[in-house]
Amino acid sequence: MKHIWLGLIIGANVFASAKAPQEWNGITVAVEADHPVAVVKELKNANDGFHRLVITLSNEGEETLTLSEIMVKVPITEPLSDKMKMVCGSSCMNQRTMRCHAVGKQGKDSLSFMYEMVRLGEDQFVFAGSLSWRIFLPVFTLEDNAFVIRSDGEGKQLAPGQSIQYEQIVLTHSSCWLEMLDSFGEAIAKANGIGKLKDVEFRGWATWDYYGRVFSQEDIFGNMDELNKLDPDCNLIQIDGGWWTERGDYTSVRPDLPGGIKAIADRIASEGKMPGLHFDGFRGDTASEICKAHPEYFLHDQEGKMIVHTQQKTERVLNNVFFDYSHSGARAYIAECVRTMKEEWGIRYFKVDFMRYGLEIELKQELGVKKVVAYDPSLTGVERFRLGMQTLRDAIGQENYFLGCSAVFGPCIGFVDGMRTGGDIHPRYEAFSERCLANTGNFYLAGKVFNGDCDYLVFREAADEDAKVSQNRVKHGGSMAMNEARMWADYNKLYGMCRLHSDNLMTLRGERKALVKEVFDSPSMDETVPLDFWKHGRNKTDGYELLLARRGKEIVLGIFNWSDETKEYNLPVFGDGGIQTLEARRSIVIPYAGKLSFDELSKSIVVAL
Repeated sequence: MKHIWLGLIIGANVFASAKAPQEWNGITVAVEADHPVAVVKELKNANDGFHRLVITLSNEGEETLTLSEIMVKVPITEPLSDKMKMVCGSSCMNQRTMRCHAVGKQGKDSLSFMYEMVRLGEDQFVFAGSLSWRIFLPVFTLEDNAFVIRSDGEGKQLAPGQSIQYEQIVLTHSSCWLEMLDSFGEAIAKANGIGKLKDVEFRGWATWDYYGRVFSQEDIFGNMDELNKLDPDCNLIQIDGGWWTERGDYTSVRPDLPGGIKAIADRIASEGKMPGLHFDGFRGDTASEICKAHPEYFLHDQEGKMIVHTQQKTERVLNNVFFDYSHSGARAYIAECVRTMKEEWGIRYFKVDFMRYGLEIELKQELGVKKVVAYDPSLTGVERFRLGMQTLRDAIGQENYFLGCSAVFGPCIGFVDGMRTGGDIHPRYEAFSERCLANTGNFYLAGKVFNGDCDYLVFREAADEDAKVSQNRVKHGGSMAMNEARMWADYNKLYGMCRLHSDNLMTLRGERKALVKEVFDSPSMDETVPLDFWKHGRNKTDGYELLLARRGKEIVLGIFNWSDETKEYNLPVFGDGGIQTLEARRSIVIPYAGKLSFDELSKSIVVAL
């Protein structure tokens, strides 16, 4: 029998400072468990503009207790109206991107694992976010004039006398949303021990978007030859998914790749480029040898059956299973796979994909699993996930590059070097504004917490394809005009430090190859800010139109007219009378020649908007 234990709070309203800030009075913590849970909450002031809500959960009884749910409610002093705008921060590469809408228009997507923010007035914002994802996954919503943060307890057990801390929640009021989000990113980096990020700029080519899972050695080498003609200084070739015999058997290479991954990596390295390799770090297949030999290495459901997710793909049917990294054998296995890739094959860049399936919330919500049963039931899904991430990071080594993909961001922070922050791109115009929103919505993390990666350069249409192009419905036969392709090129000049082309360079026409070279020749930016942050994000295709970016002291503004009508943009600080006119589906990147700093310029335009 479960009970709600609300108000069993030892030293209610215990604060680090002498007096609690008035705007955060009335915070409550409710814990659902099978025995009473003692709760202590402290609200601490910090010199970064945030108050830290520290919550300690303790078992003061004589029996082990099991947690079912934790709910924190933070009342907002100011009355909210349905017309006020709110933002749900981006939490995952493509499943949960940033949303901005009226308080009264909330729906099923109005939640975040990162933060929620409300615009109370022209220059007044209230904010709640998380700095940690160690044991639980905090889910932020806005309900009844309060921030509500819920976490599934996932059966976490506390032994008699044991205490744990809930995730570290930060709260603040601010007159500048931009400054607040920048500070939030810095606070996350500090709380997770992140110092200087790897200073890298990748340019190169990858197999995925054109070939999908079906590529040959000749396809790779032919594109490398064309890449060397286009830009001999490119430094990365990435072999994407489909090279293995079965998903999960990550030391077994398809027999139609002579010499295996090692032969391809040797050729890449001989040309002075970094060999990169993709694999699904959290999934296998029922047909894999590792699954047949060690079913205990994979997660099971409430009936004791292995969790299997069947997908009908163009090339074949996949029966996905999910690694259980609470099992030391599973951790040892994936570490040995990475060791083989690194030490025997020469891989230096590791793209680990479908990471979200390491978390229980994805298995439950996406696959409909009622209960996830792990080898070690004392661990939550987040703890199990982090064991897997630590194993991967240790095996990859700090000297090599770790790119996270299809991940819930929070629990990955501190482990990865780079992060894909938007969904997979494809050569269709409608994809570009969606990816602009998804990627740039994470501007406060990119460059502070991890290197942002917005996916591949794709500029082809049907005339650029041959019979080997992927038969995925969005990968072939398109009609992308050059002005549309240029919009994705211009976006890639402004966001991210990885520019990998993924068309077929052997068939791509000259003007589109020139567009690839144009992006390669544009150095990556140090930071990028969506100036019209509060005007977009109403749905997943509602991309930002004004992006201010900086590299050193050089500042540029990207203007993107995603619409089907001509638009005028009035920006006096950029000269020429301040009016920029863009036809439908056009973009432009213009330099700033004034004397304001990047921070001064961005804040002045934000205020003007």
